[in-house]
Amino acid sequence: MTAPKILDVIVVGGGAAGLMAACTARQEGADVLLLEKNRLPGQKLLLTGHGRCNLTNIRIPDNFIQAYHENARFLTSALTAFSPEDVREYFLSLGVPTHEEDAGRIFPDTEKAETVLNALVKKYLDMDGKYAGSMPAERIHFDEDHGLWAVFPLAPNQEKNDGCFFAKSVILCGGGKSYFMHAADEGLAGDAYRIAESLGHEIVPFQPALAPILLAALTKDPTRRINDEESLDTMAGVTIPDVGTSLWVDGKKLANTKGDLLFTHQGVSGPAAMELSRYLPAEKGLYPKEHVQFCIDFLPGKNQEKVDKDLLKAIEEHPNMSIRKILTIAFLHILKSASLVWPKEDKPGHSVTKTERAYIVERLKKLPLDVEKCTPLNMAYVTRGGVSVKGIDPKTMGSKLAAGIFFAGEIMDIDGISGGYNLQCAWSTGRAAGLAAAEYSLDNSRSI
Repeated sequence: MTAPKILDVIVVGGGAAGLMAACTARQEGADVLLLEKNRLPGQKLLLTGHGRCNLTNIRIPDNFIQAYHENARFLTSALTAFSPEDVREYFLSLGVPTHEEDAGRIFPDTEKAETVLNALVKKYLDMDGKYAGSMPAERIHFDEDHGLWAVFPLAPNQEKNDGCFFAKSVILCGGGKSYFMHAADEGLAGDAYRIAESLGHEIVPFQPALAPILLAALTKDPTRRINDEESLDTMAGVTIPDVGTSLWVDGKKLANTKGDLLFTHQGVSGPAAMELSRYLPAEKGLYPKEHVQFCIDFLPGKNQEKVDKDLLKAIEEHPNMSIRKILTIAFLHILKSASLVWPKEDKPGHSVTKTERAYIVERLKKLPLDVEKCTPLNMAYVTRGGVSVKGIDPKTMGSKLAAGIFFAGEIMDIDGISGGYNLQCAWSTGRAAGLAAAEYSLDNSRSI
């Protein structure tokens, strides 16, 4: 696609944040070019919410400090200026009505991510926004002769760039180094970070933030398997609702959460697991035995004394029934996980000793499962790490080190819990960056 060589704003990265930034800057009257490494924009957006696109969460104003972890306060201005309700109104104006589901999650009424993506792309193109796909930005620098930023893209099927675009401002929205990334794409995903680093910005080391947790009991290496946990092999596909989970390293609890837990062929997933993945030690190779443990509390609303009373009552009512069957009766929601709680040879309830009952109660309240290793980045949905927010203005998303450079979305060291929080961050920071970049570029003192 042919595009003019001099623009007001160039947006690098056509994900959720990039599309919002491009639409906003164009709506403010800036001449905008959106550069995207893939042929089409918004490919990661199509995968969010299992293809349904969890747009935002109405609970964000009340719990964003906890939801966005250590850098939450950086988002205060952006979230206030463009709130979850503002997001709903914005997409309604694009013809995308939304509805609320459990835990405050907001989805488009069509329950299709492509509806959201198509609306954003249509909005941008209807405003004559310019787009160049299959064209990642390789590098940028400030051209003193022109007083503009020079952006050098890597054109399709070329090993070197054959020119550059000039712009008064650049918004870097390169996304995260995650989300089932193919090895061939990893270099491209890192370009935006290398660009930011070349401008003097600190890059916080990358770690998975929302990712499945891999369990040693499910490893293919027989020397790593644990006999007591062989029953995990049959758990793949089983979801247990409303459990408590915690992550422990050398006997010290690092974090805990609650939510639904999904067992997979490699470990555990679902909110109750993924929200703890950001705390996994960033160690190479396999973790030593019992070094890192993922613990499950099947009954977070009951203390051990109450659980013991309920179990004893169930045994007394069904003395000749097997203990695993009794467990599924006493605690219906654990169902197939009864073999995890009692991994030993099944036996009648009347023959279960007080010591064995205490063992069962302990595992119901804190079932320890060895974690195999830190989850690879290419299995993560969201990245922890990226451009340090210390070098970014929280109101404008502008660089404190390079005038005319702005940031939005997951390229920054910000990550949220699951449930629409990370997309809200993309919308809010994209909006802030788009407004500020347009204002910066359209200032009469900077006209060419």
